[in-house]
Amino acid sequence: MLHNAPLVWGEIPVENMDRAVEFYGKHFGVSFTREVMNDMEMAILETEDKEAASIGLVKHEMMQPSANGSVLYLNLSEQLSGLVDKIAQAGVKILLPIMPIKDGECGFIALFQDSEGNTVGLWSKDK
Repeated sequence: MLHNAPLVWGEIPVENMDRAVEFYGKHFGVSFTREVMNDMEMAILETEDKEAASIGLVKHEMMQPSANGSVLYLNLSEQLSGLVDKIAQAGVKILLPIMPIKDGECGFIALFQDSEGNTVGLWSKDK
C-alpha cells in the first residue's frame, strides 16, 4: 500500500485558453495563474495549500481536448447538488447526473462537458 496519495498534478487540455479560464472561473469561482513554460501555455489553479495536488489548463500541440480521455474529478463544492444545478442552469452540458459511490459511502460524482469538449468529473462527500 502506498504511503501517500499518488496524484500530484493533473492537466486539462484546452484549445482556447481565454475561453477555458473564463469557463472555470465563471462556473466554479476559481482563479488561475497564467504562464508559458517552453512552448506550453498554462493556467495553474490557485489554491491556498501550495503543497496540495492541483491542476492546470494546458494549451500545447501534444495535448488535445477529448470527451473520451482520462477523467479528472474536481472537489469544488461541499455539496454537489447545488453546484450541478447551477452549472446545468447556466447551460453546461451534464453528461452524468449526480450518482452515489457505494450508496454515498464514498461520496457522490457527476460528469460535465467543459468549454473545450473535455469530460470532467465533480466529486463531493455530500449530495
